[in-house]
Amino acid sequence: MTRPIVYSAVTTAFSEDGGLDLRATTRLFAHALAGGVDAVFVNGTTAEFAALTLAERHDLLAAAVSVAGPERVVAHVGAASPYHTGVLAADARALGITKISVLTPFYMPSTVDGVREQISAARAEAPDADIFLYLFPDRTGVQLPAAEAARVIEEFDLAGAKISIAGTDYVAELIGALSTPRIVLSGNDGLLREVVAAGGDGIVSGVSSSLPAPFVALADAIGAGDESEQERLAEIINGIVPVLGPNIAALKISQRDQGLIDTAVCRMAIDAPEPSRLADIARVLAEVSPDHTTRVA
Repeated sequence: MTRPIVYSAVTTAFSEDGGLDLRATTRLFAHALAGGVDAVFVNGTTAEFAALTLAERHDLLAAAVSVAGPERVVAHVGAASPYHTGVLAADARALGITKISVLTPFYMPSTVDGVREQISAARAEAPDADIFLYLFPDRTGVQLPAAEAARVIEEFDLAGAKISIAGTDYVAELIGALSTPRIVLSGNDGLLREVVAAGGDGIVSGVSSSLPAPFVALADAIGAGDESEQERLAEIINGIVPVLGPNIAALKISQRDQGLIDTAVCRMAIDAPEPSRLADIARVLAEVSPDHTTRVA
């Protein structure tokens, strides 16, 4: 079987006063890449992109390119307007990045026409890029039936899609609606095997920006057809994702406690984890952190 893709959606590190900590974020890029992920997904939801300035988004992309090379960076260029989406897409291409993710419009109500406008703006500035439609209806309010999303993908000859929708039913429906193969990725960290079984190509994982090893190892086991190793690694991941996955603040605490970032500050208004969650984070790190690689490898 073809080895599935693991892209790491990396958080953005901030200082205590909320300023961008570019050096610490660069460490996160290097950490995920050293863990074996296929590319870093920069300026996405996990990165709190909606609270970043255009200049900060440029600096973060440039930092990612400096450690990964442009071929291992996926630039998320989603914005509330097609105008800013185009500006961000042009910037990504100027940095040599060829993989671009475009979120549907958000805040203002939008239909498929708005999605087309958003994609068109990115395509105009990056005509030769591999563009991925990014669907996250719980955050954007834009609900596209799978058949409609497939039509947009084929109309603009997109590389594929990133689906942040619970479960894998939508992934299967989208793949079934496409007339030609495309790359379909899921934002469900804990469902790599299920995504592949549904016909998908891999995941974009926020949790892997803290603990990349088990996700990469599971992708390797799937590619090798090693079912017993898949079971073992899936059990490990099933213990990690519910602790770190639902809350960016918890994810950042796990990164801070590994010495990857200096603070766990979130710029957006994200609730701090409950005290009981802190104990769970410590337990997960003790079991699965890079200092305990023998438990993963």
